[in-house]
Amino acid sequence: MRSFARRLACAALAMAAGSFLPLTASGSEGAPQRGGTLVVPIHLGEPGTFDCHGASTVSIMYRVSPHYSKLVKIVPEKYPDVIGDLAKSWKVSPDGLRYEFTLRDNIKFHDGSDLTSNDVRVSYERLRNPPQGVVSLFTGMLSDVASIEAPDARTVVFQLKAPNASMLQILGMPYACVYSARLLASDPSYPTKKIMGTGPFKFVSYSPGGDWIGTRFDQYFVKGLPYLDGFRMPSVTTAAANNAVIAGQVHYTMIGTTPSQLMRVVAERGDKVNVVGKGSTTSVLTWLMVNTERAPLNDVRVRRALALALDHYSGSKAMLQFTAFNVVGGLLRPGSPNARTEAELQQLPGFSRDIEASRKEARRLLAEAGHPDLKLTFLNNGVFSYFGVYLVDQLRQIGVTVDHQAVDGATVQARALSGNYDLVFRTPPEYLDDPTVNWSVLKPYKENSANYTRMNDAKFDEMYEAQKRVMDPKVRRERLREMESYLLNQAYVIPFFWHNWTRPIASDVRGVGSFQSTFMKLDLADIWLDPKAKR
Repeated sequence: MRSFARRLACAALAMAAGSFLPLTASGSEGAPQRGGTLVVPIHLGEPGTFDCHGASTVSIMYRVSPHYSKLVKIVPEKYPDVIGDLAKSWKVSPDGLRYEFTLRDNIKFHDGSDLTSNDVRVSYERLRNPPQGVVSLFTGMLSDVASIEAPDARTVVFQLKAPNASMLQILGMPYACVYSARLLASDPSYPTKKIMGTGPFKFVSYSPGGDWIGTRFDQYFVKGLPYLDGFRMPSVTTAAANNAVIAGQVHYTMIGTTPSQLMRVVAERGDKVNVVGKGSTTSVLTWLMVNTERAPLNDVRVRRALALALDHYSGSKAMLQFTAFNVVGGLLRPGSPNARTEAELQQLPGFSRDIEASRKEARRLLAEAGHPDLKLTFLNNGVFSYFGVYLVDQLRQIGVTVDHQAVDGATVQARALSGNYDLVFRTPPEYLDDPTVNWSVLKPYKENSANYTRMNDAKFDEMYEAQKRVMDPKVRRERLREMESYLLNQAYVIPFFWHNWTRPIASDVRGVGSFQSTFMKLDLADIWLDPKAKR
């Protein structure tokens, strides 16, 4: 692993540093005060689309979320419970098949038009059954919805085909932005290029490589919110984002820090920052998706060989130097009620401590399949180039040559949708610590374009559908472990690492704490700045 670590270091040093940007704040100490501009750098690449429904990267959601509302949303303080956003109240039928939502009054879009239940209905229909030419990556999550009705201007009814234990959390997915039905009728793809919602902030401007800017929407439907005058999200490199935190020129970053980065920030900023989430593992998993439509990756022996080649334990130590994605785990979040112990995990493909034995078996499988000198392409977002360095190094150990193609996020999505790759870097929908959500991208490809493995596995689909109906946590835990074992043995997806979300936050920021998901409070509505805190 020494050569691998050296190459990661070279990749990290190659990242360009960007310029720092000033920030402002106003208000008074005590109860939440209005005023100030929040500055948060985005260092995960430029958005390939503005459309929440087709968002394949969290960097899109960081930018667009403050401009849109959802029907319901997950509340960090009681995660994973949901609270109403557009919805004032709701009721669920005793059989769990009918969800009826009553909307708030006087909700305005940013153009001054009124929101009605039809806007909600049309938006969710677009999510679950997108029209020709529109991309929705979340159809699999809404497969239990049989129909959506809007019987009057303030009522929305979801009728399900079967009960789903996670349905409220699914309806509260951060990707479920509610759009204007009127604008969608004239142009179903308008959200890809135009920002117009009912969220706490109106869109002002965006320049690639520059700033994404939003300003307070004075007609926002929640009285007194938002507190901020506005926000600014400069596009920077990872190195520049960390340096900007050290310099006090941004309030916080959206991804975690490494121990060495954290030490630098604390040494420079002292009590002018608060460290939150120390040692926490969020629901964000990075994984490798294998294109099963391409030979020889349609052979389970070849896929399993790739999984066996990865030394997660040594890789984690190397990653710790460069990225917050460094926690070893399977497909169930480490530390969660469903996760395996370390000893149990080591019985699964790719997690044995005896890496030499694993790689010997990998080489045997490749030879048996007739591909001892395999060559593959790895499609990767350039922001995460260290995963490419890691993969090239690991697969080289079993005689596999990898062409690491690091490109921008928009190109990754376009090529992934077209099938032009062997292996592709991906994070599953990570806002909720629940496999019903996380593994929804593995629903059959024939009905789910988000499934970049392009597999149609009837057994997995049967297992996935069955676990959604299990209400007993202990029984469901065993079902999920069976599914995890099946997926890892089939090697449709190969886990990289989970996310450690330790991060420093400027001491004048209020309302941001240690969350279990990186998707919490993305609308920025109740975040405020205290000018009397140390800066």
